[in-house]
Amino acid sequence: MKIIKKAFKYLFITLIVLAISSPLWISRLSLQHLSFFVGKSQVADKYLCQYSIQVSGDSMAPVVVQGSSIELDRCFDESDLSEGMVVLFGKDEEYHLGIIRHILPLDPIIYKISNERPNERLQDIVREEIVAISKDIDTSNSSYQPKESFDSLILDPKEYVSDLYLGKIPRGYGEEMAEVEKTSIFLRAEDKFCMVVMPKKELAFVDTEIVDAQTKETVISNKKIIFNVRPSPNTNCQDFGEGQGMLDLSPGSYRYRFLLNHQALADIPFTVK
Repeated sequence: MKIIKKAFKYLFITLIVLAISSPLWISRLSLQHLSFFVGKSQVADKYLCQYSIQVSGDSMAPVVVQGSSIELDRCFDESDLSEGMVVLFGKDEEYHLGIIRHILPLDPIIYKISNERPNERLQDIVREEIVAISKDIDTSNSSYQPKESFDSLILDPKEYVSDLYLGKIPRGYGEEMAEVEKTSIFLRAEDKFCMVVMPKKELAFVDTEIVDAQTKETVISNKKIIFNVRPSPNTNCQDFGEGQGMLDLSPGSYRYRFLLNHQALADIPFTVK
């Protein structure tokens, strides 16, 4: 009886895997939603982890020629990623093939990726945006020639902002009614939380995060913000609380991170009391 139940269990897993194993589903579903199936059988691993795509353009030639099929593996760890590896990554709701050119040891780790087009800029990609990898493609004949030193790939905040800090104004005041006081300690009942940035150039696709200093979890995240040079400074203040547009932070220690292309221009510790 146990053998029959076990057989039905693996049959059920296999049927579910086959039902969702098209390249379209596989590339869009996160492995965290499929972790129950991975490692249960060779069939599951084959269909969930490995799939092939046909290359439709010539942006990867001569490494991968147009019309060829390549095998990809989506069951990988961060330690598997290396320079010179072909990867499939998601950017702006589209999927692209590219080659990891440089790995920047930042937090998070940044992978500088590009295709084989000579004028294509390096893209800053994090682990979560890499969908699948191929360890079998030889990239030694790549036409890419690095023109920058390793250090120059890491952003220098002075290049982008003349100042960036946290501050406060009294609760109940508007930004035009009070001067922002620079601080790292905020009282929920008395203060408004303000972020002040003075950009030297337009900053597009900026992300901001507030991270719990104890758990390291991101508790608040804002994506794809644009900061113009005018007005200067750019100031945004919020009341503490749970309502719409308010900053829902409990008393504790936090870090405010200001990110451009996933790289931190500022990482500021602060406390809420």
